[in-house]
Amino acid sequence: MRRAFVTAVCAMAAAAVLWGCGAAGGDAQKNSGVEETDGQGNGAQSGEDAAVGGASQGALETTGGSGANDGAPGESDGNAENGGSAAVGSGSGEAAETAAADGGADMAAQLAGTTFSILGDSISTYQGCNPVGYYAFFPENGEVTEVEDTWWQRVADDLELTVYANGSSSGATVAGDSTETENPQCGCNELRTNDLSGPEGACPDRVVIYMGTNDMLKAVPLGDNDGTGLVEEGVVKTFTDAYTLMLDKVQANYPLAEIYCCTLLPVGDYGTDTPYVDFVNSKQLTSADYGQAIRRIAENRGLPVIELYDCGVTIENLHEMTTDGVHPTAAGMRCIAEAVKETFTAR
Repeated sequence: MRRAFVTAVCAMAAAAVLWGCGAAGGDAQKNSGVEETDGQGNGAQSGEDAAVGGASQGALETTGGSGANDGAPGESDGNAENGGSAAVGSGSGEAAETAAADGGADMAAQLAGTTFSILGDSISTYQGCNPVGYYAFFPENGEVTEVEDTWWQRVADDLELTVYANGSSSGATVAGDSTETENPQCGCNELRTNDLSGPEGACPDRVVIYMGTNDMLKAVPLGDNDGTGLVEEGVVKTFTDAYTLMLDKVQANYPLAEIYCCTLLPVGDYGTDTPYVDFVNSKQLTSADYGQAIRRIAENRGLPVIELYDCGVTIENLHEMTTDGVHPTAAGMRCIAEAVKETFTAR
């Protein structure tokens, strides 16, 4: 919906506890990071709050070609046919593009007035727009100084959607103690998975999950759960177990919501000169590895994937798309927003 309405929702989120189809929020708004290390002492400040360097991300590229039929004596009929076929094919392609554009516009019109919530980390935070007790990164850090420049506000404005709850906390991992009800730093726990509803416990139409970058930075082991394995409550130590359990809870709490899983932007090796190189954690894994695990889990559960690894941020432009190799600039946020909108309108 309009920006004023979303701002009002943000104010509500900062002033009171949001109940996620029947559960609770936190205590006091904070804006700080705790320095942490990965398994072999590679320093990373409170997840993504670290000033880290660049990473590579494949840019979306479209390629096309055109053919020409050079007529020769005695072959005019055949070339006329080929030329005619080529012309028809070209026309069909243009018609298909037009139809796709019309279909996207129709879908965007259908989405207008619906709602979505976010389960995320620092990349999706903004002071005053996250539940009380969560940690915010923007705008006091980084270069995104206006809420209108966040990826989620762009999506809300462009598609005329309402953000019910932005359940994002800076430095949060997916893995951790799943039974906690007060700690916002574990994505699979009771607090985080219950903090995504709207006013009076209303369930969102969609939930976007964009987490995993801090697990990579802190070298949380990947594990081998493909999204179908049973995970017991307690301290969940592998990323794939935690992600699977998180999805179990979100789907149980919001059974009517469409759940979207985001792959990860690349993360750069901080302290290096630009252009950056991929950050490799102590388990010899990159953000692409964690993104692939997210993709596999989502696909096995029949959930749509928002591909952020190919949303337009590349290793060559990472110094422009992020401030530190992790946290997007306004331009980087725009790339994320376009990927989210494209996936929303394709459903």
